[in-house]
Amino acid sequence: MRKPGPEIRIEDAVAKHVPNLFLRDDIPFWAGGSVPIGAGMPDLLIASYNPEVFALAQIGLPDTQILGYLRAVKNARLETIVERVGKPKRMVTRCLNDLVEMDAIKSGPQTFALSPKWRTLLPEITAVEAKVSNWRRAIEQATRNSIFAHRSYVALPENVARRAFVESSFQSSGIGIISVADNDEATIIRRSRSFQPKVWYYYYQLAHLIANPGKKIKHNALHSSNDGCTGSVSKLQIHQAVDA
Repeated sequence: MRKPGPEIRIEDAVAKHVPNLFLRDDIPFWAGGSVPIGAGMPDLLIASYNPEVFALAQIGLPDTQILGYLRAVKNARLETIVERVGKPKRMVTRCLNDLVEMDAIKSGPQTFALSPKWRTLLPEITAVEAKVSNWRRAIEQATRNSIFAHRSYVALPENVARRAFVESSFQSSGIGIISVADNDEATIIRRSRSFQPKVWYYYYQLAHLIANPGKKIKHNALHSSNDGCTGSVSKLQIHQAVDA
């Protein structure tokens, strides 16, 4: 739930500058705020995506568990997939058939493997945590986000960002810093390290959400997309979600 408070101004300032901060004009992207991913809820997520992502609108979340597992391994037998995802064999078999039909995975004589294009369905995910003062807590949250995001940032008011810039914990963790001025201008003053996602289920969970923009979720969220067109969004609007 987005709660009123000073962090809202920081979040909105970064959201307003998303295209200039993180993106190239020719890449389609999605941006959302307060989106539950795993056990966390990053303040802001930005993801570039490949067009294949919209095929996920045809499937359910159990399929994304299979995609996540196959992304983490080279290939796997049916029995191994059933064991790892913890779903009934009949359900897993049906999901695998659907994923093969949509060319998300390849079926061999005895094993299944993720199709090459589906290994990079979201070429880059960027997560941002906003704070007005407690940047140490923000580093913890931003580090947690790096288990599924390629880049992770902390957004801070300009005076706090200057002090945080010299802290060794940012350099050692690889977390980037975004400075937000009093006039709401947002500037990256420390680039995030490039991370390799580790929890691939969260990665495909986000991809599934991007493919289902009308999905009902129990929180308030910022979300927007350039719908695959060149250009940018000037402002991310706040949408009131409803109970599923």
